[in-house]
Amino acid sequence: MTFFQLMAGDTNTSKMLIQWVLFIGIFMFVVPKLYFYQMYSKIEASARKLEGISKNGQKAVVKAAEKYGKERKTARAMLTRFVDFFVIPPVNLDPFGIMKKLEHLVHSSEDRFKDMANEIAPEAGKEESMDVYMGLQAAVEINTIAKIVRHFVELVKKFKNLQFAMILQMQLPMIEKLAEAEYKGLNAFLKGNAIGDGIGPLVVASMAREEGKELTPEALVSKESMWDRNIFFVKAKGPGGRLGEIGDAVQMLCKKHKIAKIITVDAAQKLEGEKTGTVSEGVGVAIGGVGVQKAKIEEIAVKNKIPLEALAIKMSPFEAISPMPEEVLKSVNNAKILVKERAKHRTRKGDYVIVVGVGNTCGVGNTNRDIAKTIKKIEKEAKRLKAEKEKKETKNWWLPKKRKSEAPESLTKQFWLSRLNGNPYMLDNYLKGNLTTEVKPNA
Repeated sequence: MTFFQLMAGDTNTSKMLIQWVLFIGIFMFVVPKLYFYQMYSKIEASARKLEGISKNGQKAVVKAAEKYGKERKTARAMLTRFVDFFVIPPVNLDPFGIMKKLEHLVHSSEDRFKDMANEIAPEAGKEESMDVYMGLQAAVEINTIAKIVRHFVELVKKFKNLQFAMILQMQLPMIEKLAEAEYKGLNAFLKGNAIGDGIGPLVVASMAREEGKELTPEALVSKESMWDRNIFFVKAKGPGGRLGEIGDAVQMLCKKHKIAKIITVDAAQKLEGEKTGTVSEGVGVAIGGVGVQKAKIEEIAVKNKIPLEALAIKMSPFEAISPMPEEVLKSVNNAKILVKERAKHRTRKGDYVIVVGVGNTCGVGNTNRDIAKTIKKIEKEAKRLKAEKEKKETKNWWLPKKRKSEAPESLTKQFWLSRLNGNPYMLDNYLKGNLTTEVKPNA
């Protein structure tokens, strides 16, 4: 008896076989297509969202340019061309001399951005021009993110590869959050507000009584007599957005004086589960970026056998490029205590110690006299962002409402209370979490 005769004689068997063939066919050919088009619709929506963020960022820069005397149409045309700016990395097959090549490219890139900031905002002052300069960098970064995502979305569409679509979809939530943080940072730059990465300069500014002098381009050095030591405070010049040639400044100080220790203070990426604003200590040079300034400090430290110590204020990478959270601000006092402790440890009275505040100085002044204004702006921006977040949360009416805690006293008020009580540096009691009006002076 043949297979077809068996099928003709057993109706139930034939129906079952047909059902299985249909099921396997749908599972093998139809379901993957449905999965693919579902994923494609999601990644396409993400790509459009990122392009929208990029356009909004460019609109913000154009608005700032119009404020500083540039015609809107002209500024938009200039910016549309400039957001595709790129830097070609140097040849690194032979590592000898790579740092000099990188430094040259970094300076060339910075000069081009500064020229563009001056062109697009001709009536801006020096500090405002540097804020526009940082805003331009953020706009270019957001545009690059949007273009890269769009590139991969089009590849998925072209080759209809389900696995490729899955990989891209898994990465997009982090990419979207990064772009949103960059957009918040862009607006912070244009408004002259401090970002999370500015915590290093803020710690140094809270301890420096005098602005000092610009020893190297955009880097200030202030000499103070504190803790029975001679302390050199080094930071980028504020309150405009700058990073400064702090490595060159440290090298010059090490050549002129016998330095006993170099301490760097910078923002650092926290691990998930760590609390924002935690202060950690370690050894080495706490400087990010391409590594040019870091390499200069390491080179002079190795040559002169100078101990290198570092303090890291923990935050997420998104908080580092967004307006400074209050949790990060409250870490200033703990950082100051550790700076004092490390400066006195294994050094003698009269020794020279360098304390470097690493980070973007947008919205951060240069001395403790500028701190009140900085804190007021951080407070205002933090409240605005908190109100926006609460507004979004109210849309999720099915979620349980969070219990609101009592609002802390104004940081600015605490600042002046601390000055009247003989503490000219920071809001020690507030930053320790003590909200009483009794402020004890520093020892």
